[in-house]
Amino acid sequence: HLSVGAPVVLADGLYGHDNIMVKAGEILGEVAVASLIHDVPAMVVCSHVKGHIQAGYGGAIKNVAMGGVSSSHRDRGWKCGRGAMHTIGEGRLIWHKERCELCYQCEEICPLATIKFDNEIFSYKEDDCWRCGRCTRVCPSGALTLPGDDERFMRSLAEAAKTVLSTFKESKVIYINFLTEIQPECDCMPVADVPVIQDQGILLSEDIVAIEQASVDMLLKAEPLPQSASEEKAIAKGDDILHRLSDKPYWIQIEEAERLGLGSKKYDIIAT
Repeated sequence: HLSVGAPVVLADGLYGHDNIMVKAGEILGEVAVASLIHDVPAMVVCSHVKGHIQAGYGGAIKNVAMGGVSSSHRDRGWKCGRGAMHTIGEGRLIWHKERCELCYQCEEICPLATIKFDNEIFSYKEDDCWRCGRCTRVCPSGALTLPGDDERFMRSLAEAAKTVLSTFKESKVIYINFLTEIQPECDCMPVADVPVIQDQGILLSEDIVAIEQASVDMLLKAEPLPQSASEEKAIAKGDDILHRLSDKPYWIQIEEAERLGLGSKKYDIIAT
């Protein structure tokens, strides 16, 4: 931001409650779009391309969907925020006591400090929880689970992205995808890993579907790097590296975005 003279502004306010409810679709109903994103006349979406434990692939669609929607609504809670994408129904965390090793990693990683252990018994503040799922990711024994549905999640990402983008006039949003330092998991995780492939470059487009399809195609054609998660899972060139890393049907989010009219998977690469 300093290089372009742009200030850092939290789009949904200091506490994440500055948002505007916008009608969505059949899955989400309506979502709390960050007020600043809702109000600005134009936007440049910069996305770091990577793998993702839940989405399989994280690029522009996931960035707009998760980044443009607040974590929760001031009065209506997480169900109008990102948590509505992550979970089904009430989306309550399930603690499997018999599996728990009492390592307390879930307590340490919770961004809202909602998790507590009293006399070795797990509890959390259900109304404060964002349903981000970080606690389930770091649990080494699978003692915490969060109900979800892969296809619904992918479709909800596309729906949320469309909802956010509906607040802009046509041709007022451009997308820049950085295919560099490509990690096997989301950047929100507290640790970094060895990149799974070499840097592929930077893509720019006015079509969110086209840039996502082009990014995925470049990833799938790349040579997996040794001493990375690619090697750990014996991924070879030509394999679907994104699916092998996460076992998630990531392509659904792109197909759904095209079905919703956000763009086309057809593209031409113009090198500069």
